[in-house]
Amino acid sequence: MAAPSKSVTSLSVGLLVRDLLISDERVAAMATKIYPVVAEANAQLPYVCYRRANFDRQLAKGPGQGADTVAVEMLCYAKTYAESIDLAEAVRACLDHQSAVYDDGDGHRLAARSIDLEGSEEGWADDAYAQSLVFTVRVNNV
Repeated sequence: MAAPSKSVTSLSVGLLVRDLLISDERVAAMATKIYPVVAEANAQLPYVCYRRANFDRQLAKGPGQGADTVAVEMLCYAKTYAESIDLAEAVRACLDHQSAVYDDGDGHRLAARSIDLEGSEEGWADDAYAQSLVFTVRVNNV
């Protein structure tokens, strides 16, 4: 029996975002690590934690299968308020108004036609200042 074929869909958008963040010189110089969904216990500040926060699918008639819109939340944690702002600014500069392609190395690709900052807020969590940035990522289905 043949192995099922693998696909990369908008559910994999976190992998695309992570690749952008780790390849950005400014973000890499500021963040000790970039975590998906949850940071490890006793993570060293400053760091970024990201998660897929929402998903919306728009079906279309005719050729193609419509488009997906995915909300991705970035949480930037730092010891001081100013550091959290600096890290959030670096993340924004890396992602806002970008388009990008994720390639899993096995010939599967995911293309984000746009990444745009849609919202932000700030807070305090786990003995750190936190900046939350919510990006909307638009992905065409193929």
